[in-house]
Amino acid sequence: MNNNRSAASDARWLYDSPVNSDIEAKLRRFLVELKNTTDKILGIQVCAYKDGKVIIDTAAGVLGKDDPRAVQPDSLFPVFSVTKGVTAGLIHWLADKGKLKLDENVANFWPEFGTKGKDQIK
Repeated sequence: MNNNRSAASDARWLYDSPVNSDIEAKLRRFLVELKNTTDKILGIQVCAYKDGKVIIDTAAGVLGKDDPRAVQPDSLFPVFSVTKGVTAGLIHWLADKGKLKLDENVANFWPEFGTKGKDQIK
């Protein structure tokens, strides 16, 4: 990769928005470094809250190899199913804590789910 990119090109690669915190400034520097030193980043959005306040709201890069439009805070990515791993992890964590049993019906916790014959799904 070309590590001699100008600060101006780095600024154009990052979406132009205010920096909300020191941690966001560090994240932006890291993202630019990652872009300049590897092929492992194409586009990214990161948003984080702490104590009800936005501390990170950063977008950078492009939407895809075949879609060179810049990533913006309101860009949508086709990531259907990405949260299944998070959901499965949380379900197992709740089971480990004794908050639910894996052989219980989903409708016991989410009554609306049990409509149209889905009341016996575990």
